Amino acid sequence: MRLWLFACLSLVSCKKEFKPLSPQPVVTMEGGVLVQTMRAGFDDGDVAKKGDKISIHFTGTVQDGGVFDDSHHRGAFNFWVGEGQVLPGLDRALLGMKEGELRVITVPPALGYGDDPKPNIPRRSTLVFEVELLDVR
Repeated sequence: MRLWLFACLSLVSCKKEFKPLSPQPVVTMEGGVLVQTMRAGFDDGDVAKKGDKISIHFTGTVQDGGVFDDSHHRGAFNFWVGEGQVLPGLDRALLGMKEGELRVITVPPALGYGDDPKPNIPRRSTLVFEVELLDVR
């Protein structure tokens, strides 16, 4: 840790550089959740595991409609991944994500809100989230 801190302090900046967008093929997960990595994470970034507290920025849209939620204008969203604090489809798709990674995650109704309508989200809606993993703790 001390060596890293010294190396970091001796440089002008320790800011991590984002990789360019490089969309990967869509992967279908259990339950029909679709995941497409749009940008790889940092080479030395931590990977989200069940029980980790993570920080994300996201934009949530209804597949056949508009934006229903967006963290960019109110601050990052923090929660324990894999612990049922977010929609089941989203929870599953965030596991294994690396800091700095950007994913588009499509959640079918059964792993989203199902028959339970929410403001700006009709019942049985497929939801699409663009998620950037900022931090894993």
